[in-house]
Amino acid sequence: ILAIVAAVVAYGGISFYVADKFTHPERHPITRAPIVSAPTYENVRLQTSDGLNLSGWFFPRGGDRAAIVVHGRNSNRIQSDVDDVRRGERIADFLIADGFSVLLFDLRGHGNSDGDRYSLGYYERRDVAAAIEYVMSRGYAERRIALLGVSLGAGTVLQELALHPNVGPIVTDSAYEDVDTLLQEKLEQETKLVPSWFTPGVLLAASVELGISTEQVRPIAFVRAHPERAFLFIHCAEDEMVPLHHAQDLKAASQNAQSQLWIESGCQHAQGYETHPAEYQAHVLAFLDAQLQLTRSAHRENARPGTRVDFATLHVVRRREGLPQVVIPGRSMPCVRAVSIASS
Repeated sequence: ILAIVAAVVAYGGISFYVADKFTHPERHPITRAPIVSAPTYENVRLQTSDGLNLSGWFFPRGGDRAAIVVHGRNSNRIQSDVDDVRRGERIADFLIADGFSVLLFDLRGHGNSDGDRYSLGYYERRDVAAAIEYVMSRGYAERRIALLGVSLGAGTVLQELALHPNVGPIVTDSAYEDVDTLLQEKLEQETKLVPSWFTPGVLLAASVELGISTEQVRPIAFVRAHPERAFLFIHCAEDEMVPLHHAQDLKAASQNAQSQLWIESGCQHAQGYETHPAEYQAHVLAFLDAQLQLTRSAHRENARPGTRVDFATLHVVRRREGLPQVVIPGRSMPCVRAVSIASS
């Protein structure tokens, strides 16, 4: 009996140790000004609904479009660890050049922001919500704010749909479909400490430490819940940290014909921009421009009673007067009023 008790205690102790290690990200503080081709920038402080202060940079431009770039685990708004990747700043560069105002910020527990844990997007979605609300306070309509998330940031922007279902177009780079699948595949590789049969214990320990069930962290559920929305999923074919099937499953879960999956060859996890910068920029801008043009057209057409809308072209009409709206592909009818659907 003592041996059994000792084994249970050891199993629990190791599980909590690994969970604690896994949910504490590495912090990389920022000590310099941004290196971005923008005429001006502002240091901003965001406050989340649970009282954390987040640090960021806002690059204002003219026009009515804005974008928020969300970084990955063990990173920061620059998206640079020990080398000179600067992925966040370089993505901001091409968005700014295309006319977007851009917000870069540090997620909780990263960079110069408050907090010391991460939850694979469950609590971090509050950080993205604070970012959206800040950009809206600068005069941008919610439907004109695009989100681009990388790795942890990719899973987070999908989960953020629970808080802002009417935000603008979403691009994910190296997204995971759900935490249980990801951890079961990668826990041993990540920790290099324990065999895979510790995975159930680590998942339980992480749930206890974070105060949530890991089953609640399912970005794929938000893709399924929003058939009115198109997504651009970007993934490297050789990604070993988040295998390619995650992006393929996310794409399969989307019921929107305009959703896209771009698979990049010759790159590892979240290295698509560095490997194929021109193609990455072209895919992202083409998707954002097309989706934002649909949004503008939808808003214009809905504002004109009696106008006929080609539903084969205009698949989804975004929120008007606080109500989400949906149209039926392949049909035309007078645009007299919105058809209300329940938000997820």
